[in-house]
Amino acid sequence: MKFCKNIKAVTVAFSAAFMALLAGCSDSHVAGNSAETGSPELAGIFVLDNGSPAAHARVQCVPSDFNIISADRAERSLPQAFETETDENGNYEFDSIPSGRFSIEAFHEKSGQMFLKQNLANEQGEPLALHDTLRHSGSVKLLVPGAFRENQGGDAIVVGTTIHRRISVQNGKIEVDSLPADSLDIVIYMDKLFPVKFENVSVQPDETTVWGDSVIYSFTAPLALPERENPKAENSASGDSVRVVTDIPLALVLDSSVCDLDSLDHLVGRWEAFRISHSAAKKQLPIAEPQLQNGKMMFWVRLDSLNTADEIELTFNTAKDPAYAFDVFPTNRSYSLVYHFDSGLSLLEDSAEKGYFEGSAETATGLDCGGGVLGNGMHLGADDVVTVKNSAGKDSTRKVNLTFDDDGYFCFSLWLQLESLDKEQLIFKKAEEYALRYVPKQGFVVDFYHEAMQSVAEDVSKTAEDSSYKISWVSGADGINAGEWVYVAFSRRAFEQVLFYVNDRQIVSEAEKSDWARSVKERANFQLGGFTGNIDELSIGACFHDESWTLTTYLNQHPENRWPSLSAR
Repeated sequence: MKFCKNIKAVTVAFSAAFMALLAGCSDSHVAGNSAETGSPELAGIFVLDNGSPAAHARVQCVPSDFNIISADRAERSLPQAFETETDENGNYEFDSIPSGRFSIEAFHEKSGQMFLKQNLANEQGEPLALHDTLRHSGSVKLLVPGAFRENQGGDAIVVGTTIHRRISVQNGKIEVDSLPADSLDIVIYMDKLFPVKFENVSVQPDETTVWGDSVIYSFTAPLALPERENPKAENSASGDSVRVVTDIPLALVLDSSVCDLDSLDHLVGRWEAFRISHSAAKKQLPIAEPQLQNGKMMFWVRLDSLNTADEIELTFNTAKDPAYAFDVFPTNRSYSLVYHFDSGLSLLEDSAEKGYFEGSAETATGLDCGGGVLGNGMHLGADDVVTVKNSAGKDSTRKVNLTFDDDGYFCFSLWLQLESLDKEQLIFKKAEEYALRYVPKQGFVVDFYHEAMQSVAEDVSKTAEDSSYKISWVSGADGINAGEWVYVAFSRRAFEQVLFYVNDRQIVSEAEKSDWARSVKERANFQLGGFTGNIDELSIGACFHDESWTLTTYLNQHPENRWPSLSAR
């Protein structure tokens, strides 16, 4: 009979016992007709890991859809025919086994050793032989979703088995003890939350393993610039222009087209960023804690240098504890103020952003967060004002200030979406120090006030060149449309060099000088507001950003066709 022919050799000490168990088999028996012949549908021998018989071990056949915590109490127990016990020699047999797929479980109470074999099939009623060695149990620690509370209780089961363990959340992990050594799909139930399934969890005997130690996600983003942005490509052997850009913060965005963000959000681990050169050299980059909103996960990374032949690698490793940098927007690059507006006026936990200038809204209606160019932006009405506290004058206790000398450096960049263009609107100002306005037909206007020294103001022999005055730079109206995002960036090195951009268009125009009646500046806080529309990614600092820096930032933050683009490795 086929049942007899399929038996494989086992330990010599138990070969005789096993053959005795099958003595009733003969080629005249009809396969699978155990009810008529008395032959078992499933039989075998279990031994312990020291080679001795697994005597009086409980053995169960469990249907693949069995759920021990089923809502129907009648479905929580196995039929009596699916349970048995081994004899003194470790022999067992079943006259009836579940149809379809099922598991075999064995537990030897005296030794604590266990056995689990999943996904067995009862095909056309043919008898089966299964013999194996029981082993000591193991345990695993599962990294749990953030929705689970510390000390929260629950249940862990393996569907298709009788495994059921009461559990609790401890330090962001759940330990499930006394599991058979096998590859298991563990399902976690917590209160009224949806079950969470951990697939292919490898359990080893006598060992506690942390599921997720080797779970690593990896994404890459080539730093090659879009072809239309490479005016020097025809002079470059690589087909790409190389720009000298250093220490620039870049936004990297993951969305559902690249990976399952829900799965990532359930895991605890560390995000890291690296620049990979064409020679495969790898350098780690500072990375801020990611922000998950609107179905996207966004990372700020400080790129040490831009070489368009290189790529950025973004990895997530559950074997490492979370740890993030505090210098993605470094003060040594003179970032005095950075607002992302992702959480209103709350600043990200970055040293340049959190440490100095917090915003305070003055509005009767409350400021609204909406869609920005990256994450959320901020919506302001014509009467809404945000005041940046403690920014009126220089403060020697701070590393950075929002007061800038005439002979120093000054820069800002932002994205703006104006609802209408039919009237003059103030974007921001710092009393009579500097300001950004929108003026119909003129476009964006940057004002900077020059304060004459008191001795000069009192000396009538001095020329007008030495007196107080206001100087303005005008962008023109090209590229500015109501309801559309526009990028405005301005940098100056004293009054010797000025760089003014609207989107990716450099403004080439002469500065306009006009009279300013006052001779002493009014020292006041920086204020944002006086327009109706949305604003995002505002930064102000004391440095000069050249053409390469400005255009690279524009490409990186552009709401469409953003560069660089991440893809799964």
